[in-house]
Amino acid sequence: MKLRQFLPLVLAALFAQDAIAADVEFLHPPAGKQTSLSRLTTDAGGKLYLSWVRSSGTRSSLYYASLASTEWSDATLIGTGEDWFVNWADFPFLSVNDTGMAAHWLQKSSGGTYDYDVVATFYRTATAQWSEPEIIHSDGVSAEHGFVSMLPMSNGRTFISWLDGRYSGQSKTHTGAHASSGMTLRAGIFSGEGEKTAVWELDDLVCDCCQTSSAMTGSGPVVVYRNRTTEEVRDTYITRLVDGQWSVPIAVHDDNWQIDGCPVNGPAVSSGGELTVVAWFTAKNDYPKVSFVLSQDDGETFGAPVIVAEETTSGRISLTVLDSGGFAISWLETLGASGTLKLARYDQQGEMIESLVIAETKSSRRSGFPVITSHGDDVYVTWTDIQEKPQVRVARVRF
Repeated sequence: MKLRQFLPLVLAALFAQDAIAADVEFLHPPAGKQTSLSRLTTDAGGKLYLSWVRSSGTRSSLYYASLASTEWSDATLIGTGEDWFVNWADFPFLSVNDTGMAAHWLQKSSGGTYDYDVVATFYRTATAQWSEPEIIHSDGVSAEHGFVSMLPMSNGRTFISWLDGRYSGQSKTHTGAHASSGMTLRAGIFSGEGEKTAVWELDDLVCDCCQTSSAMTGSGPVVVYRNRTTEEVRDTYITRLVDGQWSVPIAVHDDNWQIDGCPVNGPAVSSGGELTVVAWFTAKNDYPKVSFVLSQDDGETFGAPVIVAEETTSGRISLTVLDSGGFAISWLETLGASGTLKLARYDQQGEMIESLVIAETKSSRRSGFPVITSHGDDVYVTWTDIQEKPQVRVARVRF
């Protein structure tokens, strides 16, 4: 290995030892081995919820546990099946609102490899029961539906956005900006009982398999996603629900990344106070980098992009705004088969305050997408350790 390649790894390792000893506490959730695809969220009171998938043969099961102070609850089963579609980038998870919870998974709808539906179940604290699982979209087409984001709303409601392939491979008359059939972006609001109270098509042509992300701003929900033009430009876009109407989607920044295929590396958005942050990965001209932009008007306009990482990053980003007004972002640095999970904290103006190495991992797809959330200024990180058997890990970073 050349010195130029070796030196960053040495410095990262030294920095990681100091950072972990000073700032990072490793928690030990009741997930056990043969687990992966974890996701974190916190409720309004600061309780942490972790969801994960356990796979055994053809059967997949979604579990969750909560952390109050230093004690984890027992692992609780949400749902299980032998007809689920689960992969490294598109997987089930849990959302928590003021009166209950919601969870989703993907269920095969026919024999096609990518024919599956988004299925959701809703939990009411008052009844202590999960609802019967139901398909959240009503098209009845055997096609790809997935890459879900879920956002808790008031009065037990849940906002859900997803990619919807009902028109993929079919002719369609478009009324939007894109005159081509393909993957669409849709969203809906669901009551605590799972009743659909609203549903929209947000964009009629988007990238096929990049994650969506949503956040609640002072003006209402926003959704960010990787768009797709008829010229195969795939940049990060945002749309906003304001006064009951969705805005025309706009690019958060024009990278003009033209790529004839999906990079499977979606953007992230987080909002708190007057700050909204969008982060994304791009590799225009085969030069990878992670960037973010800031908005002080609920995502209506954005400042200039700030580069977080470049050249040796593979993206896989996650993002959370902190109560103090700054934010934290995680991403994966890669060199060959090796990977490093990194986390950085920024102030409200986008200036980096500090950067930490959370864990050494692998660059393979089996390591998945690390996810972060926060309460106060504590940041919680979850990822899949694949050094031996896959196992979900969680850490708390105290700033």
